Amino acid sequence: MKFHRLTLAAILAAGALAAQSSIHPSISSPDRTQWFRDAKFGMFVHWGAYSVIGRHEWSREMFHIPQAEYDEYARRFNPVNFDPDAWVALAQNAGARYMVVTSKHHDGFSIYRSEVSDYDMEMTPYAGDPLKMLSQAAARRGMRLGFYHSIMDWHNPDYVPKRSWEVKEPNKGGNLDKYIGFMKEQLRELLTGYGDVAVLWFDGEWEHSTAEMRSDEIYDFIRQASPKTLINDRLFKREPGNKGDFGTPEQFVPATGMKDPSGKPILWESCVTINTDGWGYNKYETEFKTSRDLIRMLIEVVSKGGNLLLNVGPMPDGRIQDEFVTRLNAMGEWMAVNSEAIYGTTASPFARLPFFGRATVKDNVLYLHVFQWPADRRLRAPGLKNLVQSAKVLGVQGSLLRTSREGNDVLVELPSQVPDEVASVVALTLDGAPMVEPYVIQPDEKGVLHLGVESSEIETQFGQRAKKENFLGHVFLTKWTRADDVPVWRVSVPKAGRYKVELSYGAARGAAGAEYTVSAGKAQFTEKTVNTGGEMVFRTVTAGELRLEAGEQRLQVKASTTGRPAMTLEWVRLVPVT
Repeated sequence: MKFHRLTLAAILAAGALAAQSSIHPSISSPDRTQWFRDAKFGMFVHWGAYSVIGRHEWSREMFHIPQAEYDEYARRFNPVNFDPDAWVALAQNAGARYMVVTSKHHDGFSIYRSEVSDYDMEMTPYAGDPLKMLSQAAARRGMRLGFYHSIMDWHNPDYVPKRSWEVKEPNKGGNLDKYIGFMKEQLRELLTGYGDVAVLWFDGEWEHSTAEMRSDEIYDFIRQASPKTLINDRLFKREPGNKGDFGTPEQFVPATGMKDPSGKPILWESCVTINTDGWGYNKYETEFKTSRDLIRMLIEVVSKGGNLLLNVGPMPDGRIQDEFVTRLNAMGEWMAVNSEAIYGTTASPFARLPFFGRATVKDNVLYLHVFQWPADRRLRAPGLKNLVQSAKVLGVQGSLLRTSREGNDVLVELPSQVPDEVASVVALTLDGAPMVEPYVIQPDEKGVLHLGVESSEIETQFGQRAKKENFLGHVFLTKWTRADDVPVWRVSVPKAGRYKVELSYGAARGAAGAEYTVSAGKAQFTEKTVNTGGEMVFRTVTAGELRLEAGEQRLQVKASTTGRPAMTLEWVRLVPVT
């Protein structure tokens, strides 16, 4: 594995520039969530005794490591190469506006010097207090800092349940009330001894009810000790609309953002790893998201009204490996050109778009993030009612673009040269806040409905793998290895009747025979993939028929996968049967 070897001076210089150009509303702002709404991008850090093992932050549980043996790893935690200023500079250079670092994970080890615990940095050879050092560096450089804190604690004798592989009766013994008192004292230490704490990011809540953990009491305790500190949803039962300040979908992007039970949008933050297996340092890791993936993910999250909290797992000596650094730096290069389309924006006014991309809004400026340049160089903003005062491509001087209207849509004439193949941003200055009519896929003159993957949303949950991608003029769904990742379209069916369903996809020999189900309303059928000659060799296949009702319909394709890609899906076509 390669490690980052840039000089500290170079990193600090880049970070200093970011610090000078960034806008950080005061933590004493009347609306304590406003900075979070504007920031959009944060860096998560998972670091602790498990980093010494170098496999997973759940190593003690996963590999049934006895406490005494695990303690030896904790005693070896010695971050001699930890440079807090370089960490903060790396985050700032990437464009992150805040950081969240683990103060204590489920193993119970605190990476600071706690007065109420001896299972902390005092048992290590390291003389410093990493959290204190990081909080001071963050304050120097104008970076907001928050702390992850685990409710679950595998070390504290008062916490129950114990691990079932360690004791015969996991729920016996302990004293949960005493443990809660201990947890509150550790929270008091963090809130009073480590500067302005932007966020308390709880986790490990699922082993107890809200009543058992006295979550309301802890919430009030935090509010009294530090009124401006944000609290995530995991102090309570993890569901939209609880008392937390924001929701925390993990390792996926919600298809349509997050809403409370009444349907009102809420604040949320997707926490996602750059690597694939684990949040802490994993020296065995071989699969990392590309910078292209990460930039587009940031755009998608922001377009849906959320924040992205992107994780790194530093090595036990304090260094951050090159696989993370290069990707964060690439994100910073993109943000240096396009950050105005991210910071301080609100969600897209479009539920979906006819091109491969996303949209964000700031006041009267509509930003269209284009992932694939349309072949005819005509970018369509569907149902946009506003007058367009000007149009340009961010980062391209003299790029004023011509616009016209076609029916309810605005068309933007794009230049022949693609400014950025990852994501180019077209900024439309309008005569007011964007007003749009809902875009629903309509049939062509023959009644045929064409459902491109670019106009779908992926309904998913923890562990999302499927993603949209483009190559050689195709836009397709790839990494489709989980049945829980489901592409969904909204279509307007002109009249009830039978429709032949055609799919364009690629499938290699090993994927042939995988089952998939196409459904809309009560109608559905199941078919198997055929070998098209390769996962990127697209063929049109007649899959079956659906009897559809007239009006707006929700259509989905669900794959029955077992870890191998079901297919590389490009589009679905509905042809009326006459």
